Amino acid sequence: MKNSLMVQLGAKPTLQHFRKIVMNLPTRERAGFMKEAFGLAFSEWRSLDVVYQKFLVALIKSERQQFVEFVRKETILGEFLYDLKNEDLFVRILNLLERPSKKHKTSYSRLAFSVLFAFNVDWEIKGLSDKIRYAKADRDDLFELFEGIKID
Repeated sequence: MKNSLMVQLGAKPTLQHFRKIVMNLPTRERAGFMKEAFGLAFSEWRSLDVVYQKFLVALIKSERQQFVEFVRKETILGEFLYDLKNEDLFVRILNLLERPSKKHKTSYSRLAFSVLFAFNVDWEIKGLSDKIRYAKADRDDLFELFEGIKID
């Protein structure tokens, strides 16, 4: 896997060159090529040159949704997703916790990207980032959250 991909990408891979290769592939082979690149990031990360590591980071950032789907469906990590009891409440609490301030800038896309690696929710990055951005927690949400906590 590593060698065939690296032969095609050369010593200094770029997103532009990668996309050019992918666009020239038949539709069926495109998905396989992407999986191969994502798999390289998982299986060979420590042995890759810095140039390849930077390329893979850039590729994953530009194809976040596809990468999330790869990790969740094509790797064992998909077996360890946590099932949420109340997805809507979780989103409202995330908004409350991660609300931007003068000292803290929030990237809702990055937050959604991270959430999708941990929780078994059926959302895409764009949709989840919008849900988090516009969700509003109120007193009832906080009451619901703390309702089950017993203090001895």
